[in-house]
Amino acid sequence: MEPTLIYIIYFGILLLLGLISSIISRKLKIPNLILLIGIGMVFGYLRYDGKQIIQFSPIFLTSIAIITLSMIVFDSSSKFRFKKFDSSTTSAFKLASIFLILNTLVLSFLTNYLFDVSSVFLAVAFAAVVSGTDPSATLMILSGAKTKLFELLKVEAVLNTPLIVLIPFLLIDIMQEAAQTTAFSILSSQALPFAQQFVAGIGTGFLVAFIFFRFMKKYYSATLSPLAVITAALLTYALSEALGGNGVLAVTTAGLVFGNLYHIKHKRKLQNFTEVFSELLEIIVFILIGSMIKISWSLDFIIPASVLFLAYLFIRFITVSTLFFKDFDIKEKIYLT
Repeated sequence: MEPTLIYIIYFGILLLLGLISSIISRKLKIPNLILLIGIGMVFGYLRYDGKQIIQFSPIFLTSIAIITLSMIVFDSSSKFRFKKFDSSTTSAFKLASIFLILNTLVLSFLTNYLFDVSSVFLAVAFAAVVSGTDPSATLMILSGAKTKLFELLKVEAVLNTPLIVLIPFLLIDIMQEAAQTTAFSILSSQALPFAQQFVAGIGTGFLVAFIFFRFMKKYYSATLSPLAVITAALLTYALSEALGGNGVLAVTTAGLVFGNLYHIKHKRKLQNFTEVFSELLEIIVFILIGSMIKISWSLDFIIPASVLFLAYLFIRFITVSTLFFKDFDIKEKIYLT
């Protein structure tokens, strides 16, 4: 069978399973990402002639992951509204920020101690990633809920996504420098390149957003405008990385500009399109991620992992209890945890 046809069949199978998974997750009101990763893990253990059933080249996997990352960050940041910055938004921002800081400090130490991670930056990146919540899953589970508690969770999910994605990528850049020099050298000689990531990232995001969305403000096309939004997100990431900036920060900036500074015709339709496109990419990426996960069922892994999970819950509960000491009762605080 021709390789091209094989890849088409792979895509068809992945999308079909992703569609079925999405339907089941909506019926059961559980995060779709869990089911997608579970499906991928099943495929990871299936073999034919000693080879994994579904395989893609590393270059393809990296490319599709970057495209997905760009669209998810752009979609989540474009939904943030500065005009709707009320008390619930402030509370959600405090919760997301403080929990991220505490979780990164404590969980990174435990991760490094329990699993003997090769780099402390890798442990910090892991701790930062697990601090986040998926907006699509949260909004789906809490759809129709209007209480203060649920609104807080919804806003937190939207706010923390750009932060959670941005921080690990900044740490990865530092790790690449740390592999070649000492910690002192990083602080002394890499301060300017590190600042360049912020300046070039934010600058590229503003520049690309200004060019694309200013033009789209005057001219709208039902077919071309959605493609222009996707092009803007991908071009922002690529251009920022080429200039030495942080691509995730650039896409976040472009998304904020799109969502707040430009009154584009049918903006909600465009956001719905990017959301659908992001969900399509999520299906492919998270099934492929699941296929690469190999869980060890030995006690040497399960016990430290359980300790990390309990520590995560404890940090979350302490954060919630401290910030909302009088706002919620104990049951609501446990639910927030």
